[in-house]
Amino acid sequence: MLFGDYNPAGKLPVSFPRDVGQMPFYYNHLPTGRTKGVGVFWSHYTDEKNDALFPFGYGLSYTTFKYSNLQLSNDVLEQNGEITVSADVKNTGDRPGEEVVQMYIRDLVGSLSRPVKELKGFEKISLEPGEQKQVSFQISSEDLAFYGASGEWKAEPGEFKLWVGPHSAKGLEGNFELQ
Repeated sequence: MLFGDYNPAGKLPVSFPRDVGQMPFYYNHLPTGRTKGVGVFWSHYTDEKNDALFPFGYGLSYTTFKYSNLQLSNDVLEQNGEITVSADVKNTGDRPGEEVVQMYIRDLVGSLSRPVKELKGFEKISLEPGEQKQVSFQISSEDLAFYGASGEWKAEPGEFKLWVGPHSAKGLEGNFELQ
């Protein structure tokens, strides 16, 4: 592996903080209501960035990959329906490689506070140099369900964001609505 005979394709199962003062640190935290750009931050430390050094799902490779052409089969998901999300992934390097394509979803409004991102799908693909593949994910209302304020397991109607990319901090972004 060190000499490039094998191209690693593993991804991190945790986020690595930049500093011990950031502990605990995880990608699917609940929103704080504080946003950057309005003078209030979730951390009062000014000597270090507040994002992860290595985010959840991050990995290294001897080649590079480019994500493009995010498409949703529909921007409205019915309660018992499905939508398909697809994106093109291209090996832009000069070596063959494997990539774990990841899909994250965020419920923008719920009866309870929802995580800022949740991993909802992933697929490992192999690509030769210059090769491009389309990766697709199916989303159903069951994928969006959680135990709400009433204690019932269900998907609540509303707006959702999704990302398809190489890790939790980077990806192509789209929107859809659950009715």
